[in-house]
Amino acid sequence: MTFDELPPYRALLVVDTKGFGGNPAATQAVLSAAIPDVLSQAFARAGLREVWETALFPHGTGDGYGLGFDPRFLPAVVSRFFDELESVLAERDARLRSAARSVRLRMRASLNVGPILEPEPGTTAAAAIGSAVITTHRLLDAAPVRAVLERSDPDQTFLAVALSQRIFEDVLAGGYADLPASKVVPADVRVKEQRGTVYLYIPNPSGDLLRHGAGFEEELAAARAKIEPPAPGSTTNTINGTVRGTAFQIGQVHGDLRHG
Repeated sequence: MTFDELPPYRALLVVDTKGFGGNPAATQAVLSAAIPDVLSQAFARAGLREVWETALFPHGTGDGYGLGFDPRFLPAVVSRFFDELESVLAERDARLRSAARSVRLRMRASLNVGPILEPEPGTTAAAAIGSAVITTHRLLDAAPVRAVLERSDPDQTFLAVALSQRIFEDVLAGGYADLPASKVVPADVRVKEQRGTVYLYIPNPSGDLLRHGAGFEEELAAARAKIEPPAPGSTTNTINGTVRGTAFQIGQVHGDLRHG
């Protein structure tokens, strides 16, 4: 199949819920129903009700939600929507806490833009297609994005936002958004064959994010270790115990090692 026209450029927002699968089925149903509700409220509070009501190819994923919209709304979405979503999630958490403290609704969000082939009206196609769609979803799984919610206070930080390279360059660096570029943190990402830079925005940082900053070196190293085999000729060994004198590592040595 060939195309003689570039598909239209669309902005794409995708969110998913941290720890969704760890909840019992009844709780999953409550959280899944809450996701579009909190998104709708956040868009309304940000003065962007039109984005929600005219969303392109909206689709629920069980533990998340995705939608496309006209890129002209991107500056407003970047500047206002995510802060409002953090506030709505905090309010919803207070309601969930009254039912059971084990139930939480914390989200990762990914925002991207690019040419997207949309489903034809009246067809059975269920989703939009394009590399921009794939990238948007994979950014949610990137180690630095996941680390934001792992390293923050679950009672304070409810949202981690991943902005794509294109969003950063066109919207923030281009000066179209009120959100200063200095408020986002660049991080290298590698998810499957996807490599690049993600720009993290955290509306309400807390916990280790405040104590140690957004240092994601450990997560990135762990992620790369699963993908990249050791270089030819290199050896990684471990010594556990007390070492005195000179130790020559061969394989793994456990116990009290003394020179001589």
